Amino acid sequence: MMSIRKNLLIWLLTGLLVAGLGTGIATYIKTQEEVGEMLDYELRQIAYSMQHSTSFMPGQMDNIGGSSSDDNDFVVQVWNENGEQLYSSQPSIKLPKASAPGFSNLRNSEGGWRAFSVISGDRFVQAALPDDARWETAASMALRMLAPLAVLVPALALLAWIAVRRSLAPMARVTAEVERRDAYSMAPLDIHAVPEEIRPLLMALNRLLHRLDGSMETQRRFVADAAHELRTPLTALSLQAQLVEQAQDSGERNEAIRDLRLGITRASHLVSQLLTLARQEPDAQRPFVQLDLAALVRQVIGEFAPLADLKKIDLGVDASQSEFMNGDKESLKILVGNLVDNAIRYTPEGGKIDVTLGNGSSGLVLSVKDSGPGIPIGDRERIFERFFRVAGNEVQGSGLGLAIVKQIAQRHGATVEVSNGENEAGAIFSVKFRPSVAG
Repeated sequence: MMSIRKNLLIWLLTGLLVAGLGTGIATYIKTQEEVGEMLDYELRQIAYSMQHSTSFMPGQMDNIGGSSSDDNDFVVQVWNENGEQLYSSQPSIKLPKASAPGFSNLRNSEGGWRAFSVISGDRFVQAALPDDARWETAASMALRMLAPLAVLVPALALLAWIAVRRSLAPMARVTAEVERRDAYSMAPLDIHAVPEEIRPLLMALNRLLHRLDGSMETQRRFVADAAHELRTPLTALSLQAQLVEQAQDSGERNEAIRDLRLGITRASHLVSQLLTLARQEPDAQRPFVQLDLAALVRQVIGEFAPLADLKKIDLGVDASQSEFMNGDKESLKILVGNLVDNAIRYTPEGGKIDVTLGNGSSGLVLSVKDSGPGIPIGDRERIFERFFRVAGNEVQGSGLGLAIVKQIAQRHGATVEVSNGENEAGAIFSVKFRPSVAG
């Protein structure tokens, strides 16, 4: 794409060139008209002045009164009433007599002539000027008038180039400032020393830098938290491996191996959740497709039914009617799965979990209600933070499941609300989708 500077210069210089040519052509035409009128006036004046000259005898061809024909190519001729030529300022030039008084266009062997004739008594006076001389005079005057324009147009072009260069200098300074920054510099750009026209662009860039800074800070915090969370299970695995090596008998060894396997399972779950969370980042997201959310919910419930049976939990679902929406199928399966998995973890044996999907006042609502201990009011916002766990809770988990739920919900334009059931017993997670997402 052509640069702004080149584009501006092309338009400005083209405009100046067109304006200069137009002005030159108009000036040339106007000058020719005015010179023609001036020369016609001179022809008339010469003819009128000759009508008062002394009368001439037939054949008398002397230069009466001194002619300026040597200077301006005018030809003055005088005839009597019999058609005999009494006078010619340039006898060598044979010019026909006009047929009538006034202005006329004549021709001879040398070309065209412009003539003015007047009758004075018995004399016919004619003043003429060759067309070539008229055009040369007009062109000479036009060129003299156009000479300043020939200087003005280049001067204006130079001023336009300087103006464009100075006007775009702030953009060059901003470019240089950005190029000097390293990959971690997210400080806002100065918007005060720039023209008003590019200020909105810099403001938008500053907002983008602010969002990037927040995203990078989140990533740095996530990496630090992930490293901290992984350190504990990896240390535990190392200790459990040592216990296996140090076991004195088969019973002790089997118990150490069982603990090691449980530790590996927990570490694998944590790594799996970390990978799932990474897949929800904007640069790793898949495009939305139309899907039946009710069928997806029923599929996920079927996958978690064996896990619920192990704890004798009554896992029920009310999603019989098809509910179509636009979304990422795999991400939504993770969302539903994490909510159900969270409910199973915190619901005691013999408890109950109800999963419902239906239309609310503002769109589709997915609700997961358990019969666990509920969530304290002070922790209901923090449970969606990465690696957060409710204090005093002994349930094993990575602390990432609900953070993943919130991130997937936000990507789908949904909100996640949490509350407790009657008498603060059990937790209720509600995911509310906007109508624009629901099909």
